[in-house]
Amino acid sequence: MNMDQQNMEQYWNYLRSMGLSEEAIEMYKKQIDATSNWAGQLNQFPQNMQQFNQLFTGDDADAEDNDQPTELRLNDNTQLTKEQQWAVACGADVAFTNEQFLNDLTTGLGKQTCRQLLSEWWDIDSTEELEEMIAWLKESGHRMEYDLIWQALNTVSVKESKAFLREHVIANKLEEQTVMEHMRNTRDALELFREKALIDPVAQPEMLIWDYARIINLSRGGFDAGYFTAEQALKHIMECVPAIKRVYISWKHLSISYQFARCVWNGVDEDEFEVFRKNMDLLLTDPRSPWVSLPW
Repeated sequence: MNMDQQNMEQYWNYLRSMGLSEEAIEMYKKQIDATSNWAGQLNQFPQNMQQFNQLFTGDDADAEDNDQPTELRLNDNTQLTKEQQWAVACGADVAFTNEQFLNDLTTGLGKQTCRQLLSEWWDIDSTEELEEMIAWLKESGHRMEYDLIWQALNTVSVKESKAFLREHVIANKLEEQTVMEHMRNTRDALELFREKALIDPVAQPEMLIWDYARIINLSRGGFDAGYFTAEQALKHIMECVPAIKRVYISWKHLSISYQFARCVWNGVDEDEFEVFRKNMDLLLTDPRSPWVSLPW
């Protein structure tokens, strides 16, 4: 395998780790084959991933950038009820980082931008495809893989952990290399978050918000793209509320869980971790923040 092939394989594995389906990746491969521009796509990789992350994950490649947001962006003319604003605020970790409205259905990114990002990174070009993705996130999402990783980490040895994962990777048609990477990321994240006294030393960190924040952000992006009406988008967002309230006990608990999940899926970067921790602290203390004005 030459260097270009190795780089492209890393590229595909990164897309898998961000939740793209194999069908979407195959379609993207065909597009690149058609243009014969592998090198060009590799050169665009950081820019493409930053666009994707800005809308859906909050994993900003420029975490050390001095232009991190310091003010909350609110729509003073929002028509959402307090209950609807509360639900939207469950995705504030991402929305704040990317200077989106924290209290409205629209992201503020614009129709064409949202359509492009939904198409390129989620293979979503219609209402039907958006509904299918949201259904998957509701039913299992990334939680299934995480639960397998957690079970593996609680086996006797590293060797047995890997054997356990390989067995279940085959059974569930998951990508072995990606799952093993996520297991290593989970160990690193546990060490970091326990060192910072952010999570319980023995309890399993909850992963629900990683999938449900995506439902919230996809619904908002789908509304801006024109694939959802306001009623359709709000229906999906509001359906997330009972489970979120059942699992989490505070805005801080929700935010820490989201940041832990980021580290599991994207790897542990302490500089990025500190940026998002500062953002969390601002969201928890600024009088204009939904996390302050809308009690848990």
